[in-house]
Amino acid sequence: MKIRVLGASGSEMPGYNLPAFLVDDKILMDAGNIGFSLSDSEQWRIKYILLTHAHLDHIKGIPFFLDNIIIKNKNHTVTLISGREVLVDIKKNVFNDRIWPDFTKIPNIKEPILRFKAINRSHPLNIDGYKVFAEKMNHAVPAYGYIIEGKDRKAIAYTGDTGPTELFWRKVSLHDVRCLIVETSFPNSMSELAAKSGHLTASLLRNEILKMIKMPPMILVSHAKPQYISIIKKEIKALRIRNIEILRDGQIITV
Repeated sequence: MKIRVLGASGSEMPGYNLPAFLVDDKILMDAGNIGFSLSDSEQWRIKYILLTHAHLDHIKGIPFFLDNIIIKNKNHTVTLISGREVLVDIKKNVFNDRIWPDFTKIPNIKEPILRFKAINRSHPLNIDGYKVFAEKMNHAVPAYGYIIEGKDRKAIAYTGDTGPTELFWRKVSLHDVRCLIVETSFPNSMSELAAKSGHLTASLLRNEILKMIKMPPMILVSHAKPQYISIIKKEIKALRIRNIEILRDGQIITV
C-alpha cells in the first residue's frame, strides 16, 4: 500500500495542512485537505473516505471536493464511511441544504455524488479488495480508528484523534500492522488540556505504544500543533523508540 500525506497537522497554518491520508490513490483517511493538494484527475480517483470523526479539521475538504465534482459534471460517487453517529452529525450539521447542499440527493437520489456507509465494529468492511476494521476511540466526540488490510494481509492502522484507549490496541494486535499513524497533539506540559480534549502528548503516546503486543516497523506521528512542533519533536525523540517520526505534508509512505 502507498500512503500519500496530504496533511498531518493539528492546526491549519501556512505550511501546515489539516489531516488527510490518501491510500493507493482511492481511499482517503480523513479529509481536512483535498483540493489544496490534489489535481482534478487525482481527486476523481477517490472512491472512499474513512472519516474518524466530525470535527471540522477532519472534514473541511469534503464539501469543496464534492463541489468540484458537480462543477465538472463528473459521473462519480464517493462513499463516506464512519460510525453511524458520526454520519448523523455530518448529515445534520453539514449536508443539510443550509450549511452546504445535500449531495446525497445531487444530481439525483438514485445516482448521488455522495453516499453514506455506516461501519460495523464487529465485522470488517470489504472495499475494492481491502478489509477495513473499525474501533471506537477516546475523543471529545464519537470517533473511530481504522485498520486497512490489503490482499497480502499487510495492514496500516490510523488512530485519528484520541486520548488513552484500550480496544483499538487489542484490535491492532490481531493484524500484521506495518505502519501505525498515531496522533500526538500537545507537548507534555499541556497534559491536562490533552486529557480534557481527548488527545495525546509524547508521554501518553509512549504508554499507548506499549499496549501493543508487536511494535509496527513504522510509527508515524500526526496531528501535532504547529505552535509546539519543535517541542513535540524533541519529546518524541526523547522516547528513544525505534522507527518513530513526525509526519510531513507531502510525504509518501510505502507499506
